[in-house]
Amino acid sequence: MKAVIRSWAERLGVDDWDIRAERIDTGQVEYNGEDYFIGIERDYENRKAVIYHDVPLDEESIVHELMHIAFPQAEDEEYEEYEKFIEQASKDTMLLYHKNRWTSVRNIGL
Repeated sequence: MKAVIRSWAERLGVDDWDIRAERIDTGQVEYNGEDYFIGIERDYENRKAVIYHDVPLDEESIVHELMHIAFPQAEDEEYEEYEKFIEQASKDTMLLYHKNRWTSVRNIGL
C-alpha cells in the first residue's frame, strides 16, 4: 500500500507530502448511512496527510483521496459539487493511466 501511495503521489504532484494510511476500527467513525469509511485528513501547512480506512484500500480509493490533496476544496465551493469533481477526476485519471495515455494531471487541465 505504501508503494501505491508513493507512486500515485508522484504522478499527482504531491510527492513532497508525508502521506500515510491508517486502518481504523468501525467504532471510531460515524457512518451517516455509508457501509464503510475511507477519508483523508490533510494538514496543508505541514504537508502531511493520513488516509483513514476501515476496509482494505484499493488503487482507486487511494487516487481519490490523493486528489483531495492535489485539488483542495475552494472556500465557496459546495461539498457535493467538490466531491463530484474529485470522483470524476479520479476516474478520468485512472482511465488515462491504465489506457497507457498517461500524462500529468497538470497537463490534462484538471
